[in-house]
Amino acid sequence: MTRRILSTGLLALLAACAGAGGAGAIHGTPGAREGWLVYDVQGLRLEAPAAWTASGDPRRLSLLAPDGRARLEVSVPDAAYRDERACLAAAEERLADRAGGLERSRRHPSRLAGRPAQALEADQGGWHVWALAACDGGRQYRVFFTAATPATAEALEVWRNLLQSARMGGEA
Repeated sequence: MTRRILSTGLLALLAACAGAGGAGAIHGTPGAREGWLVYDVQGLRLEAPAAWTASGDPRRLSLLAPDGRARLEVSVPDAAYRDERACLAAAEERLADRAGGLERSRRHPSRLAGRPAQALEADQGGWHVWALAACDGGRQYRVFFTAATPATAEALEVWRNLLQSARMGGEA
């Protein structure tokens, strides 16, 4: 079924990286960009198109493209790490564990909202996966984005916008 969001393996990665559950009403606020909303997940602020369906709670946000061919998940684990170094080590370990069943996976250090992060990019049965685990001190933010391949221009714009405009903590 072409409208199916993810294959079984990718669903497992999604649940593991972003955290399962959290269905419910979550609302963004209008941003500076017309037709986009700003969401806040425990201090990580990001923008997404208002047309994407949002669900979640204060610790988890799920955004689904209207055509069902792209999904963004953001979560914050309940437990914090003792410091940024432990947070990044846990991020690398988590992404390494998840990369095993994926095709053409590659991991590397990265940044999100000016903070250190670990990144994973891979393919899985017609879907492309981007995952980031970013650390602000001992707090870890998990970002998971997937799009059916070939990814639409809108899906790529959402991912690029997230990387360029995300803010953490007290940043404006």
